[in-house]
Amino acid sequence: MSLAPPSLRSLREPAEAELLPDAVRADLLAVREREAGRDDPAPFVEVLARHGLLSAFATPAADGGYRFEPGWRAVFDALVTLGGIELSLARLFEGHVNALQLIALYGTAAQQARVLRVLGEGGLLGVWGAEGPEPVRLVEDARGGVTLSGAKRYASGAGLLHTALVPITEAETGRMHLLLLDVREKARVDLSSFDMRGMRRSISGTYTFDGVPVTPADRIGAPDDYRREPFFVGGIWRCAAAQLGAIEAIVGGLAGELGRTGRDGHPLQMARIGQAILSARTARLWIEDTAARIETGAAIGDAPAIAKAVALSAYGRLVTEEAAMTVIDLSERGLGLGSFARSHPLEALTRDLSVYIRQANPDAVLLQHGRVLAADMAR
Repeated sequence: MSLAPPSLRSLREPAEAELLPDAVRADLLAVREREAGRDDPAPFVEVLARHGLLSAFATPAADGGYRFEPGWRAVFDALVTLGGIELSLARLFEGHVNALQLIALYGTAAQQARVLRVLGEGGLLGVWGAEGPEPVRLVEDARGGVTLSGAKRYASGAGLLHTALVPITEAETGRMHLLLLDVREKARVDLSSFDMRGMRRSISGTYTFDGVPVTPADRIGAPDDYRREPFFVGGIWRCAAAQLGAIEAIVGGLAGELGRTGRDGHPLQMARIGQAILSARTARLWIEDTAARIETGAAIGDAPAIAKAVALSAYGRLVTEEAAMTVIDLSERGLGLGSFARSHPLEALTRDLSVYIRQANPDAVLLQHGRVLAADMAR
């Protein structure tokens, strides 16, 4: 049985096929088949590096830095494509692109040049925001130097990343600093802390920063730049795009298998396919709309427009979660017990997606951003 699930091409835009050539797709699918049962994402990342995708969104500039381009549509298409092949890889690539954008927004030309050197070595970037049992803090020593203490958890790519953006909150003032740090010390990595049933190839372990020195050159932007909208909460559309890739691949797999076996002739099975298409298409339209609102710059500088765009992006994430749960359920019901076999083309996708869609406090997201959207609609 082939490990490549059929794609539901009718849901996808032609531009997506142009972004990742067939050679890249073929290489990634070959790695997935070869690495079945293993949790190491390195062979997948090596494919991206070999084909130049790690540096695809960092165009060198005359000042030695880089510009973040070609834009949101290319990012969207890449994440959807990768999410339909290997969701953990899409998660890692999302963090990589997020870091590239933040450094382009807030970093100096010298800091951007440092990142270009990392990319030249085939290095992977990421953003590690979740605090460990002991939050990461800045520690001043008697000689005026600064080091770190504490750890980050759910640090995707721990042990694989070259460099990470690490948000640090001052305990006294609550201000947040964004640090650009080399995270290649494998002795600081603990992967045992990530014991999830899915997304295991994201190797989202714990990284301990005790004693890591911090220099002024490591500080990206001004305090609290990381929290600036529309690129903080608003940027959640990228995670939703990666999840959309898996959703659409599952719908394609459901329709394909039922069609090949003749089971789509039953009206209830055809109804499942139709409901799955509705859910996937709804998620796609939400994510495309919110990505365009956040990334085109139309909302920047206009506080009400920023608040609306951010709220819609957060709601788009909720819509994607609902679509994922619906599509997983329809697929499992439609395909039956066989789809739970580890050798089945959709087993890993459904298992990974069921983990990746979970987010912190979705009820608060619904209520907080609902107030913004309700006020806008009531005007």
